[in-house]
Amino acid sequence: MRTLWLNLLCLALGLGASACSKSSRPWIDRLEVDAFEGGEVASLSKEQLEQRLVAKLDAAKFVVARPGQKIPDDVKPWRLQLAAGLSEPDLEAQTSSVVLALELKHTGPSEPFSIDSRVVVKAAGNDVEAMQTAIRDSLDDALGRAVRQAAALISLQNAAEATLVTKLADADPAVADAAIRLLVRKHHKAALPALLARLKTDDLDTLRGVIGLLVELRAPESVNPLIEAANQRGPVFQREVVFAVGSIGGDDAEAYLDLVATGHDDPLIRASATQALLELRQKNSKVPRENPK
Repeated sequence: MRTLWLNLLCLALGLGASACSKSSRPWIDRLEVDAFEGGEVASLSKEQLEQRLVAKLDAAKFVVARPGQKIPDDVKPWRLQLAAGLSEPDLEAQTSSVVLALELKHTGPSEPFSIDSRVVVKAAGNDVEAMQTAIRDSLDDALGRAVRQAAALISLQNAAEATLVTKLADADPAVADAAIRLLVRKHHKAALPALLARLKTDDLDTLRGVIGLLVELRAPESVNPLIEAANQRGPVFQREVVFAVGSIGGDDAEAYLDLVATGHDDPLIRASATQALLELRQKNSKVPRENPK
C-alpha cells in the first residue's frame, strides 16, 4: 500500500518512475572543499567551511556518507565539490563579497550540475568584527541557497516540463533557479522570460552566468535583448556578447555581427564580430536544407 501511494504521489508531481523507486534522500559518497580563498577574512578555516557545508546538506535532507558506511543498493550517490572565496573587506565602503562554485555529479560520463553564487556583503559601520560577522552570515546564506538549489535539481531532474514551469514561480529562489537550469537543459523557452529579466542586473558575474544559459538555450528571441544589454556596458562585455550572439544564431544575430564587423569604432570588437560572423556562417552552411516540395 505504501508503494502504491508513493507511485501515485510521484505521478501527481510529474516525476518519473525511476525517481520514485529510489531513496527519497540523495546520498553523497564523496564531499570535497576543493579551494577556500580568503578564509582569514572571516576567521574561518577550510575545515570549518566544510562543517558549515555539511550542516546545510543535512538541513536539506542530504545523507553524507561516513567513511566505510554502506550505501543502499538502490541508490546512485552523488559527488560534491565546493570552491569558495571571500574578498578583503573595503571598510570605507563597508562591503565585501562571497563567491561560491558548487559542482554536483554522478560517477561516469553524466553531465554535472554546476551552481555559482556571488553575494555582495554589506555591514553597518566600519567595525572589523561586525564585518566578519556579516561575511560569515552571508557565506551561510550563500551555502544554504546553493545546497537548496542542488536538492531541487536532484528532485526535479526527471520532472515533467509542466512541473518545471510551475516551479519558476516558487517562493524559494533556489528552487526557481533549479527550474530555470533544467528547462534550459531541455531547451524549453519557458525559461527565457526569467533569464531576460536578469539581464538588467549591474553585476557582471551574474550577467556572464545568464549569457551562458542563453547560449545553451539557443533562443533567437534572446539576441536583441542581449544586444541592448551590451550597448549599456563596456567593451569587455560587448566582446562576450558578440560571441554569445554568434553561438545563438538567427537572422538578427547575423545582421548585428555584420554591422559590428564593418562599423564598430573598436578594432578589437570589429575583429571579434568578424570571427563570430565567420563561424556562424560556416555553421549555417553545414545545416542540411529541406528538399523542395
